[in-house]
Amino acid sequence: MILQKDYFAPESRFLCDVCSEPVTNPICPSCLTIEIQAWLTLYPDLKKEIMPKLRAYLRNLDNLATESTTCIKCGHKKTSVCPYCFTEFVLRELRKINSNKVVLMEFLRFFDFDGKGHSKEIEEMEA
Repeated sequence: MILQKDYFAPESRFLCDVCSEPVTNPICPSCLTIEIQAWLTLYPDLKKEIMPKLRAYLRNLDNLATESTTCIKCGHKKTSVCPYCFTEFVLRELRKINSNKVVLMEFLRFFDFDGKGHSKEIEEMEA
């Protein structure tokens, strides 16, 4: 059981640097990149093409991030971008390099864990 020590203390809410919504699923882009990299082992050519772009995005985030919430996976205060916005960036990059429909569908299914809109894209692709 979790007990709150000071019931009148304001609760900290961190907003995503991209969409300005509260980060309700605090998994940092670095941890998500590790998971995406593991998924990309199925697609070595795609991995070679997209990983440099993800690394550049992460470097940029590290340089620009101000305040952020703690990642529930690694414990670092690096969750300045919500998982939805980060996976949206990855999805755009996958589309830029003309990834096929199977890869896009698989990505959306594996990395749509906060239900903010990828499910609609999946339905559109299946139609």
